[in-house]
Amino acid sequence: MLAQPLPDLDAWSRYLTSQPIPVLADTAEELESLADIEVRRGTVDAHLINEAIGDDPLMTLRVFSHAMRHRADRQVTDVDTVTAAVVLMGIGPFFRAFLPLPVLDEHLQACPQAIAGIHRRIRRSWCAARLVTEFALLHADSHASALQKAALLNGHAELLLWCHAPALAQTLQERREQDPHQEAAALEQEVLNVALAPLEHRLARDWGLPSTLRRLTDPDDQRSMVLLQPQRRLLVLALTLAERLEREGATATPTLDELEELSSLLTLSTPAVQRLIDNTLA
Repeated sequence: MLAQPLPDLDAWSRYLTSQPIPVLADTAEELESLADIEVRRGTVDAHLINEAIGDDPLMTLRVFSHAMRHRADRQVTDVDTVTAAVVLMGIGPFFRAFLPLPVLDEHLQACPQAIAGIHRRIRRSWCAARLVTEFALLHADSHASALQKAALLNGHAELLLWCHAPALAQTLQERREQDPHQEAAALEQEVLNVALAPLEHRLARDWGLPSTLRRLTDPDDQRSMVLLQPQRRLLVLALTLAERLEREGATATPTLDELEELSSLLTLSTPAVQRLIDNTLA
């Protein structure tokens, strides 16, 4: 476990991409069960594996990074879903590549506060993923699946910090609570020598996460800011609402500006937008 901050962005990316990614216990258990079914019956397909991985951002990272490392030279298109990655790998090779899986609770059994921090951050990602999926479906958006995955994977740098540098992650959490009004990037730079947002974009690039996901989140991609402007805004709004809900609890509500922007993007009245959000989070 890393106890001291690394010097810069490059060092952090090298370190985190070299570490094993533990997964949620339910994911490991379900995949072990499917592997057993495949041995006995040979009836497992890519869709069943995708359902088992579900909303586990850590396992999703493992699959996408593995797919990128092992993509064939002739493959010119992105593997942008877990199902597609499994289809390309094959069922047997998938299980041989990934099982047995490191389990989060075992990896961090001596750091219960880190386990709690990871689950708290994942709950926020789940909330954002539910919201942006509903927004995208109403928007009749062909990028709905990519938006859902982008929301799910948002914050993966912080998840990995809890996994591999829990003491630093705990220090960062305590500093946030002590000074909630300090700019996040400045506080992260002070504690870690790097801000989490640029670290996350570097990790996404170094792991070779699907280009559509990167275009939805990269602040330096000027072309995508134009071509994917509505999608990027829907994602930002979903992430903002999810963060506020985590911080303020069930009483948190969208601001009037947020409601009006969503109203414009979704062509709904502001009361209808509020009902949509309430129903999605109920």
